[in-house]
Amino acid sequence: MYAPGHITREEEAKLPFFNDHKEAREWFKEKYGDSFILTSSEMIDDQICYFYYLILDRKVFEAGEKEMESKGIMTDVIKFMGSYQEIQIMEDGSAHIVH
Repeated sequence: MYAPGHITREEEAKLPFFNDHKEAREWFKEKYGDSFILTSSEMIDDQICYFYYLILDRKVFEAGEKEMESKGIMTDVIKFMGSYQEIQIMEDGSAHIVH
């Protein structure tokens, strides 16, 4: 479903231990650069959860966002959803890759 370059379950299992959100964010940012973007955050239990996208196909991703902004709908949602992968990082540094 995802475009090439997505993080597999095997790769997720090999992620380093992070002491906090900042350390995890810096690691992902160094590895993925501008393809790693913050989208939102929210309180979950007693911690902030930060939601990021790892953009896998920038052309498809940006076209989908532009279409949604201009038309309010998206014609190829499945293709758009495959253009990025969500990464969730908790305040304590624990990271989860959405598959």
